[in-house]
Amino acid sequence: MPEYTISTRSGADWPDIPAGKLSSHLAPKALQCEIVEDSSVLVLRIGDSTVSVSWELLGTWYVDIEGPESPEQADTITSEIARQLGDATADQAVWYRVAD
Repeated sequence: MPEYTISTRSGADWPDIPAGKLSSHLAPKALQCEIVEDSSVLVLRIGDSTVSVSWELLGTWYVDIEGPESPEQADTITSEIARQLGDATADQAVWYRVAD
C-alpha cells in the first residue's frame, strides 16, 4: 500500500480544515471519485483504489492508497490531492512517497 505525506513548501502549518468538510478541500476534482467517508478522515474510491487522507502530525497530511493499478496511478492521485489542497489553502503543497 503506497503511503505519502503532503506538507507546505514553506514548512508552515496548514490552515485548519474542519472535520466533515475535508472533501471540499482534498477530493481531487480532476479525478472521478466517490466519497465514502468525510469526517476526521477522508476516504475516497477512485477506480479500484481506496484512498484515505488524514491529518496525523502538525503540518502534515497522510495519504494511504489501497489497490492502485500502478505506482504511477498512486502518484497521480496524491499529486492531485496535493494540488487541490494547495489551491484551497493558497499555499504550495509538496508530496513525498514514504512507503510502497
